[in-house]
Amino acid sequence: MRRAIVALLLVLPLQAQSAHPAGPFAHTLAGPVASVDPMIGVGGDPDDGINLFPGAAAPFGMVQLSPETEDKGLGYHSIQKWLKGFSMTHMSGPGCANEGEVFFTATTGPVVTQANDYQTPYAHTQETAEAGYYAVQLLQWKILAELTATPHTGVARFRFPAGTPGNILVPISHTLNQTESAQIRIVGSDRIEGFVEDHAFCNKPGTYKVYFVMTFDQPFTTHGTWTGDEYGGHGTLAPGARTAAQSTHDHTTGAWVMWPAQNEAHSVTARIGISYVDIAGAENNLRAEAAGHDFDSVRRETQQQWNKELGKIEITGGTSRQRRIFYTALYHSQLAPSLFSDADGRYLGFDQRVHTIADGHQVYTNISGWDVYRTQFPLLAMIQPARAQDIAQSIVLMYEQGGWIDRWPQINLYTNDMIGSPLTIMLSTAWLDGLHGFDMDTAWEGMLKDATQAPPAGKPYLGEEGIEWINQLHYLPSDKVTYGSVAKTLEYCLAYAALSRLATDLHKGPEAGTLAARSLSYRNVFDPETGFFRPRRSDGSWEPAFNPAQDGHGFVEGTGWHYMSFAPADMSWLVASMGQARFNQRMDAFFDYPVPGWYAQFYNPLNETDFQAPYAFHFAGRPWRSQQVVRRILRENYLDTPDGIPGNDDLGATSAWAVLSMMGLYSVDPTSLAYELVAPSFPRIVVHLDAPYPAKTFTLTTTGSTASTPYIHSVRINGRIHTQNWLGFDDIRRGSTVAFTLRDTPDESWGTHPEDAPPSISRH
Repeated sequence: MRRAIVALLLVLPLQAQSAHPAGPFAHTLAGPVASVDPMIGVGGDPDDGINLFPGAAAPFGMVQLSPETEDKGLGYHSIQKWLKGFSMTHMSGPGCANEGEVFFTATTGPVVTQANDYQTPYAHTQETAEAGYYAVQLLQWKILAELTATPHTGVARFRFPAGTPGNILVPISHTLNQTESAQIRIVGSDRIEGFVEDHAFCNKPGTYKVYFVMTFDQPFTTHGTWTGDEYGGHGTLAPGARTAAQSTHDHTTGAWVMWPAQNEAHSVTARIGISYVDIAGAENNLRAEAAGHDFDSVRRETQQQWNKELGKIEITGGTSRQRRIFYTALYHSQLAPSLFSDADGRYLGFDQRVHTIADGHQVYTNISGWDVYRTQFPLLAMIQPARAQDIAQSIVLMYEQGGWIDRWPQINLYTNDMIGSPLTIMLSTAWLDGLHGFDMDTAWEGMLKDATQAPPAGKPYLGEEGIEWINQLHYLPSDKVTYGSVAKTLEYCLAYAALSRLATDLHKGPEAGTLAARSLSYRNVFDPETGFFRPRRSDGSWEPAFNPAQDGHGFVEGTGWHYMSFAPADMSWLVASMGQARFNQRMDAFFDYPVPGWYAQFYNPLNETDFQAPYAFHFAGRPWRSQQVVRRILRENYLDTPDGIPGNDDLGATSAWAVLSMMGLYSVDPTSLAYELVAPSFPRIVVHLDAPYPAKTFTLTTTGSTASTPYIHSVRINGRIHTQNWLGFDDIRRGSTVAFTLRDTPDESWGTHPEDAPPSISRH
C-alpha cells in the first residue's frame, strides 16, 4: 500500500550508489546470505515512498534493530546525512510513521541529551549492512557501532576511542511515531530497564507498550537521567538519578551511563531484550537468547538462520546482480509478519489479557493484509508452511480474543487500515494449499461474520464498511459510500470467492452456493459501455462524468485504469464482457508507459492495486505478452541500488512479487490454486518443501540463456507436454519438475487457446 502518495506523474531512479559499501568491518559470507544487500530499498528522499531499513533482524523477528536518520517518520533514508541513533523495532516499508521503540545511541565526552547534539554524520563508505548485521562509524564520536539480533533480542557493540569517556544514551521517549508515556530505571551497575508507550501507525487510534531490559558486559561507573519539555527540547540532567518517567506525549525522558576514559580503544556490548507483555518477559527473552553469547557468536548464528530460510529456494546460474536482487527480495519477504509471543510463549491478546501459546507454536503480528495476501503470503505458504499455519492461527486468536478479524493488525490493535477482507483470503489460501494446522472451525465463524454482518456499534473494528449496501443492492453505491465504493466492492467479492471455494472444500454446500453468488456482485459495478469498473449510485444510475484516469473517484490508491483488470477470481468473465480484442488493446495501452512511475492511466509498479495486471494477458489468449511485460518490470524496477524496490515494500508484498516473478510463477487469485507461468530468470530453481507437503523439492529448469530468451516455447511437467499457461498448486506440493524451453521471440501459439487459460469462477 502507498499511503503517502507521490505527487509526481513519474518517478525517475536515484543516482546509483554502491549497493554493497566496502566497509572496514565486512567479512566473508557464504551461502545465500552472501547475496543479500539490505541497502537495497533504503531509498532517497523521505517523500518518495521507498523506506526499508538496513539494520539487523532474525527471520520474522520481534526485534528489527536498525539505525535512524529521522526523529519522526519512516526511519532511515540513505540520502539523509545525519544518523540519530538506533531503535529495536521497525516495519519493512509500510509507508507511514511507525514504531522505532527502545531507542539508544553512543557518544563520548560530556553527556548531551538533545537530538541535535548527540546525532552524528556518517558515510556510506563506512557503513556495512548484511542479513542479521549492521555496522557504521559514528563520525562525530569516532565510535564504531555494530548491531546484530536474535528473534527477541538485539546486541549492540560500541568500540569507543582511547582517551575519552564513553557513554550510552537511552532517550526512551524517542519513537518514530507519537510517544504517549515512558518509564526508565537504572539497576545496579550493568542494567537499564523500562518501557515506552507508542501510538499505532498511520494515525490510527490505540497505543501499546514495549518493555525492555538492557544489560552491559562490563559495569559502568557513572549514570543519570534527564527530563525535557518536548523531544529535542532542553533536558534537565539529574546525575546519579536512577528513575525517570514521562506521563504525557509532550514530555520526554531518558537515561545515560558512562565508562571512564581508557588508554586504548575499548568495546562495550549491550544486550537488549524486549517484550510486549512485561519487564519479566523482556528479561526472560534476553536470558533465553542472548545471555552468555558474545556479539560475534550471535551474528554467526543469526546469519546461519538466514541461510536456512533463504536456502528454501535454491537458484543456479544468473549473474551476481540477479542473485543479489533475488535473495534480497526473498530476505525482505521474510521479515514479517513479526514474532509477537515471548520465548516463554506468553503474549498480550486482543482482549488486552496475557495468554500463552502452546509449545512448539508462536504468535505473529504486523500482518499487512491488503498488501501481502496477493504475493507474500502465498509465497510463505509455499516455503514456510509451519510458519504460515502459525500466522493463520494468530489471525484466529485475534478473532477469539478481540471479536473480529481485522484487515491490518499491528501489535494487538485493530488498525482497520486499507479495505476488503484480506485476512479471509489469507486463511482460505492456507487451507486450500493443504495447511490445516490451525482452528478452521473458529476461523470459518469469524470469516463468515465478516462477509455477511456489520460489527456491533462501539467496537474498535470496522469489518466490511458498507456491508448493509452489499446485502441490499449487491454493490456499494457511490452516493452512500463516498470512499472507494468500487474498490471495496471488488475486494469484498474476491473474499467471497475465496470463502466459496473454502466452503466447498469444507463440504458446506449451501454456504458455498450463497457465497459464490455473492462473489459475482462485482459485475454490478462493471459498465459494459465504457469497459471499466465504475462508481454507481443507489438508484442504479452510473456516477456521471466518470473519468477512469481520475485518482480516487470510487477507487482506493488508484484509478479506474489501475483497477481495470481487478476481477482476479473471474477474469474470463471480465475478458468476455469487455471483449477480448478491446481487453487486449486496453491492456497494451496500459503498459505503454515511457518510464516506470506513478501514472493515472498507465501501469503503476509502485503499488499493489495492479499487481495482477501483468499476468492478465494469460486470460486473454496472449501469455507471451505477460512474459514480455513481467521481464520489463523486473528489469526497470527491481535493481541493486537504494531505490531498487518500486514504492513501499509493505512488509514484503512488493519484494515477494519479484521473487515469484523471477521464479516464473504468479497467482492472480491465490485461492484458485492456479499459478500463471512466465519465463524464470534462472536456469534452475529448486524449492525445498517442508511438511505437510508430501514432496521434498519442486524444481523449475530452463534451456538457453534466460536473459536473452524471455519467451516460453514449450513446457513439460514431469516429462509430459503441458500446454496450459498455468500450473496448479498440486504440481508444486507434489514435487513436480517443470521444464521450460525458451526462445528470444514471442511464441504466439503456446498457451493461447481458451482452454489453456487459468480457471475462473465462470470457467473451471
